[in-house]
Parts: sequence; C-alpha cells; structure tokens
Amino acid sequence: MEITRFISENEIIDIVTKLVSIESHKNVDQKESEVAACISNIFKNNDIYVECAEIEKNRPNVTGKIFGKNESVHLMFNGHIDTVPGFTMKYKPFVPFIRDGIIYGRGTADMKGGLTAMIAAMIAIKRQGLDLEKTVAFTGVIDEEERSKGTEYLIKKNIVSDYVVIGEPTNLRVCTAHKGMEWIEVTFRGEATHGSRPKEGKNAIYMASEFCRMIYSELELIIEKRKHELLGCGSINVGRIEGGDDPNIVPDTCSVQIDRRWLPGETLEFIHNEIESYAAKAAEKFKGQYELKAMREFTASMINAPYSIDPNHELVKKALNITSDVTGQNLPAKDFPAWSDAGLLSNHTNAKCIILGPGSITQAHANDEFCSIDEILKASEIYYKLIKILCL
Repeated sequence: MEITRFISENEIIDIVTKLVSIESHKNVDQKESEVAACISNIFKNNDIYVECAEIEKNRPNVTGKIFGKNESVHLMFNGHIDTVPGFTMKYKPFVPFIRDGIIYGRGTADMKGGLTAMIAAMIAIKRQGLDLEKTVAFTGVIDEEERSKGTEYLIKKNIVSDYVVIGEPTNLRVCTAHKGMEWIEVTFRGEATHGSRPKEGKNAIYMASEFCRMIYSELELIIEKRKHELLGCGSINVGRIEGGDDPNIVPDTCSVQIDRRWLPGETLEFIHNEIESYAAKAAEKFKGQYELKAMREFTASMINAPYSIDPNHELVKKALNITSDVTGQNLPAKDFPAWSDAGLLSNHTNAKCIILGPGSITQAHANDEFCSIDEILKASEIYYKLIKILCL
C-alpha cells in the first residue's frame, strides 16, 4: 500500500490501540475530553493544524486541517469520538488486544477504527509534503451515540465542506443512503373510576391497545408497500407502553412509544399525520383523547432525517473506483442499515456525503466488538487516495 511509505502499519495499529483504551462515553466524568486530547496531540506531533471546541463540559469536538491553496474545506472526514459504555462485554472493554489480525475492544468497529484510518491518511498526506489545491479536514465529533450535538455544532458554526466521508463501519463498502429515525410518543387520556364499575370510566389502556392493534394489522402493511431502490421499505415498531396504577382502577392515561424508520421522499409531517390518524380512531372508539409528540429529548434536535446521494455523483464514483482498487473487489454502492450524521450534514448543508469505513455494523455495540486490522489499514489507504484525487 502506498500509504505505508509515509506512516507504518505499526504506527496505525498504535493509534487505534490508544484510542480504544480511552473511555469516551456518557458514564465517565471525562466524557470525550481525553480521547479528543489524544487526537489533538497526534495532529500536533505531526505538524497538522488542530483546534478543539468545547461544546459542553468535557465534551470537545476536535478538528484537524491540512490547508490547500483554497482554504475553504473541500473534503471532510467526519467521525464520532464517543462510544457506548462497555456494558456486559465478554472481556475488559477498554483493554484492547489483538488476536489473529483482529483488534478487540469497545469502539474498535464503532468507530475508532474509522477514526484511526482518517488520522493516518491525514498524517501520510502531511508527511508527503504535498501542495494541495483544496483543503482537507478531520472532524472528530461528540455525542453521536445520543443526540449528535457534535455534528449539530459544526452545522450551526458553518464548519462545513463540499464533500464528507462518514467513517461508520461498512466493511469498506461505499454506502449512499440510509433511513431516517423518528421516535414518537402517543399518550391516550380517559377517565378513571373504580375497577368494579369499569363502564363508568374510559379505559386509556383499551385505547392504546386498539391503537397498537391497528399499527400492527394496518399501518405496518401500508409502510411495507412503499419501496426505495436501496433501502427497501420503512418500518414502525411499538417499543414501549406504560399506563395505569392498580388493577382495581380504570386507567385514565396510557402512553405508547414508537420507533419509525422513514425513507428519503417521505416527510416528517407525513409520518406524524399518518400515525396520528390511527391515534384519533383509537381515542374516538372509547370516547377518549390523545396527544402526540416527537421524543426530541432522545434524538437529534435537528431531526434524524434519512439521507441519500445521487449514485452518479463524482464522490460516489471516485470512492467506488478507489475502494475497488484497494480491496480487489468490484462491488456496487449499497445502503447503510443504521442512522448516521450524514442525515444531518446532507439535509442541513450543501455537503454531499458517503458512508465508508472499516469494520462491520453488526459489531457495533456488541459484547465481543472487534475490527479487522487489515480493514483499518485498507481504509487508511482509501482515505489517503481520496484526498489525493479530490484535493490535489
């Protein structure tokens, strides 16, 4: 690989090992601050411009840049520096180890393997001493595992670019679309009375049950008929229901929480109105009332929207060519099965985004999370070649 002329495999492995060994999740006091400091020091030690912006206490974004003759950012590598906690992993989550060419530990796949490849590509370009025509940037962002405050900060501060590569784990496949994610809570309100006289009350649990029945038997079927070329159909899931106080009281409230995955081409207003129509029917049947709200306290405030890019766009075509050359596999673009910050950047800026990184999405958050060292090295080469072809 060409990149190893400027940064060795051992250096790349050392970077991912350091990053994985630093806890950077919601349950530690330092949050993302220590991993941001580590990345900042790596850039400083390689004479790459770097700055950190603290968004909340101990929660800084870290940005590195190699300036071209045009100082506006043309290509941005974006990755989140937070992980989920270790939970009940099969081994010590923040003591990474390598076995048979695979590195194990929390964040190896999601997404410190991808961060490492981005950093390595930046270092290789800097060490090569190339005079870039266009500026390339790395943005390590906080909070993607919760509300994406890091990428929202980039958007609000106009820290944007023409092209963005999101380094989520895709097994080095170029991904060009993903679904949106909307969490919705519907609360039904009835009238409480003694459980021995249920006809004198209005049972909110019955309303919620009727609503759930219609979601399952009617709305699910309608959603499944709508298709996207790469993503297939959207989905709806009733994930939580809560209501009532005691068995001898007719419940006057019951809440249903829903996860709705939506397609490019659908709108937020449309999916809310569709769900509300069923809530209205359920409430009316039992002469009750309902309230519907988006659960914004748990999702990105700028909306977890779907994302897609024209498959014929220059960024897609060049990424496919480079990936094919590096991996030896000529594979088409595909969908990304989860949500990513591409949903924010592509909908709130003029940036064109792809998702492309080492590791498997099935290993994200897994109890045996791991990533192939070979994929991290190849991702480094892919990113390095993208900079050369897009910024020289």
